[in-house]
Amino acid sequence: MNDQKKGFVDVLVGLQWGDEGKGKNIDDLLLSKVYSGVARFQGGANAGHTLNSAGVSFIGHIIPSGCLHQDMELYIGSEVVVDVISLVKEIKELKEKGFDIAPRLYISNRAKLVSYMHSYLDLADEAYRSNTGSKIGTTARGIGPAYSDSRARRGLLIGDVMFADFDDKVEKLSLFHNNLLKLYKEEYGFEIATDKIEESKKNWIEAIEELKKMNICDLSYLIHERLESGKNILAEGAQGLMLDIDFGDYPNVTSSNTLPANMCLGLGIPHSYIRNIYGVMKAYTTKVGGGNFPARIKDEAVEKLFQDAGHEFGATTGRPRMCGWLDLFALEYAIKLSGVNKVFINKSDICPTDKVKVVTGYIKDGKNTPEFPLRLAEITDVVTEDLPGWGQENFGVTDKSKISPELKTYMEYVENKLKNLGAEIVSVGTGPSREHTIDWNK
Repeated sequence: MNDQKKGFVDVLVGLQWGDEGKGKNIDDLLLSKVYSGVARFQGGANAGHTLNSAGVSFIGHIIPSGCLHQDMELYIGSEVVVDVISLVKEIKELKEKGFDIAPRLYISNRAKLVSYMHSYLDLADEAYRSNTGSKIGTTARGIGPAYSDSRARRGLLIGDVMFADFDDKVEKLSLFHNNLLKLYKEEYGFEIATDKIEESKKNWIEAIEELKKMNICDLSYLIHERLESGKNILAEGAQGLMLDIDFGDYPNVTSSNTLPANMCLGLGIPHSYIRNIYGVMKAYTTKVGGGNFPARIKDEAVEKLFQDAGHEFGATTGRPRMCGWLDLFALEYAIKLSGVNKVFINKSDICPTDKVKVVTGYIKDGKNTPEFPLRLAEITDVVTEDLPGWGQENFGVTDKSKISPELKTYMEYVENKLKNLGAEIVSVGTGPSREHTIDWNK
């Protein structure tokens, strides 16, 4: 933890498989007026954050979550892969809503640039995986291919747009990508029309011209300046911790490291600046994409009740999310990996059943396994505990003393589990709005 008389960084991450409602909790933290900026440290436009502030609603994919706060600086770090078309579109949409963020948005010159070809390579790879029975269920936003090019040291950096050899770099990378698409066509029958690619290239080049006008900088240097002057920063992750490329259910993961440790790499600062690590979870669990989901509700009719009551459809794709019981076994794994010490719990008002289950363990090879498995496909069953349901009468409740006895029992049960892991509940959400929150420690 930071013991300097300077600024600090708080980190906020999702503790489950994403879609935990992080935007609402970021807004709660920003209202404290503790921070001067919000930094995105990983991921790309494959994440959807629904933000609401002062009657304005905005679904962002690449812009950091502080965009609806006029006095907040916004930072995009080096571990982010930037879809420039999405970036320009979001900036325009925000301006139309009365938020001109361009002067307060700073983009790392070391951030990765998503090419106009990456989304097609994403589609090609998913087509290949579908044929081999190993589909991941990506958002087809080019995230994986962009990270792949970066690691292979042939990708484009945001800062490259400022150099004279940028066009040459683009042509060389595009030639490589076209050769890959030819391979997919010859070997797997996947094909994209040439005119479609040309149209994408035209739109991408137009967006690049807009990118050149933005604040592209050495973000590590800038953030160090802010911290040295005593300013504080909130760093946000894009995807949930259980989708981390190294510690998730590989290959059914995202293409970046979602753990708070990656914040230091994404922003170019040491861990000594970290004060608190906030984790966000829902009172139940959801998941999108491929791979196994041990906590999934087995009764399809009951799962549908949770989908409808919780409006569990992706902000980026619109896909229905798989719904499951609260998975404490996975939650313990995530907290131990991340060092989360403060927790927000959302959607506690959602309980369309008279009884709920809580997953406390996984069964592997006929035994209760103490370790999180390398592959979730190894898990044949889960260990659960039953607790009373609480219906949906707690919607909008803001006073802890006024929640139903059943929800109080459930939250105290979860609270004790979290305390054993060194984490405390900060607040409990009882609806989508900022006002629908219970300060749990009051």
